[in-house]
Amino acid sequence: MSRLRHALGLAAVLAATLSCATAPPASEVMPDRVVLVVVPGGIAASSQRHGPFHEFDGRASGFSHDELGAALAATHIGPRITAAAGTPVVEATLVQQCWGDITAARERLATTLPRPDTAARDDLIPSAIYFRVIAGDAGGDHVVVSLLADTAQSRAMGGYSRVDAALRWVGDDWQLRVPVRRPNLHPDTTGYQVLGPTS
Repeated sequence: MSRLRHALGLAAVLAATLSCATAPPASEVMPDRVVLVVVPGGIAASSQRHGPFHEFDGRASGFSHDELGAALAATHIGPRITAAAGTPVVEATLVQQCWGDITAARERLATTLPRPDTAARDDLIPSAIYFRVIAGDAGGDHVVVSLLADTAQSRAMGGYSRVDAALRWVGDDWQLRVPVRRPNLHPDTTGYQVLGPTS
């Protein structure tokens, strides 16, 4: 019996030693990787830790209640309310994930090019997106996030394409205020953080 106890004790010590040797230290947390992804209407940034956590019928939802979550939400909701996203996605996104003047957003959409059947322009596809909070508190109810897109078109014009997005926290997710102002040219990324791609 004592041999059996001794053998079981050795097995327990060996198992504990192996698990300690193979498990990563608690302080070694893998960095969050933000990637750029194709979404209805354009390109957005996604993160395993900050969202989106749900995608359904062309929409994306479930973003963290912080600066990065707000920035990611802006990149996902914005493209989905453009003509290139298609009417079903636009309508569902406007109704469920936007606030403000929905009527004005629809009117602008009706006169906006490109239409869904227009070929995508490669010079408008961002190779990187940057962000910074310019107003409000991303841990609170309202925040304004400034986004910069590094595109071939903006580089040719000497800068970055800038859009400022106002968001509010409702229930358990971010909503985007519409209509969103049209992009303008911004000279550099000073004060901004890279949103994606990161590795």
